[in-house]
Amino acid sequence: MANTPAIPIRSALLVSDVHLNQDQPQLAKAFFAWLNQHTIAAAQPPQALVILGDLVDAWVGDDQLANQPSSVDAQLCDHLRAIKQAGITTYFLHGNRDFLIGDGFAAATGITLLTDPTVIEIQLTTTTAQTTQGISRSKESAQGKVLRIALSHGDQLCTQDTTYQSFRKQVRDPQWQAAFLAKPLAERLQIAQHLRAQSEIEKSGKAMKIMDITQAEAEQLVAHLHADTLIHGHTHRPGRYPLQDSKDRWVLPDWEVDTTGELIRGGGLYYRDWE
Repeated sequence: MANTPAIPIRSALLVSDVHLNQDQPQLAKAFFAWLNQHTIAAAQPPQALVILGDLVDAWVGDDQLANQPSSVDAQLCDHLRAIKQAGITTYFLHGNRDFLIGDGFAAATGITLLTDPTVIEIQLTTTTAQTTQGISRSKESAQGKVLRIALSHGDQLCTQDTTYQSFRKQVRDPQWQAAFLAKPLAERLQIAQHLRAQSEIEKSGKAMKIMDITQAEAEQLVAHLHADTLIHGHTHRPGRYPLQDSKDRWVLPDWEVDTTGELIRGGGLYYRDWE
């Protein structure tokens, strides 16, 4: 793991935990507007868009897209294709809700699938962080430094949640996935709905600390990857947190809108190598 090759990126917009779904068109509208503003319509577009999982609330197979041509999923594909056509490379790393996104979705959108974890390197002069609707900036002290960033969805680092880790191991097993994908689409959608409801019930009975990242796991991952920082999502606790040896981790925000469609939570992180 320590010799994991890094992807060189000049500038990157990172986002996760949008949880797009058919029942919340206002959320999709807010996200697509934000995405367009900070990619295609940006005065200085990023070289890369990096999605760290849970882009959609549930994904039961790539045939989900073909069977819902007018859905939010289809709109998402249109936006991702447009970003690709604008010359922005889009990377995708699976989350706990969309781990079944596969080559079919990648072909339809032009995204590049990543393994978890992945390392990127940026020749850094400036860090621009967007954690809500606004943008805040913080200068890096070592101008020109190559910043090595470990990327993860983050769920595998929540090791205190042993119930979830057992479930994660089950559904990430290739044999389980093959058996699940062999079921009719309607049945898979019903199963996903049941699993989401069951997950909400289980989370309501767990202490928040159990569902958070285990600090030692995060520090071990950063050390193994020779990274300077870790960026992940999953926990819905956005912010910057210290790690040992003066390193840190960024937690990307989750997304939420109110009944009028106004963005309550959302945004991402923006790293770039130019002033």
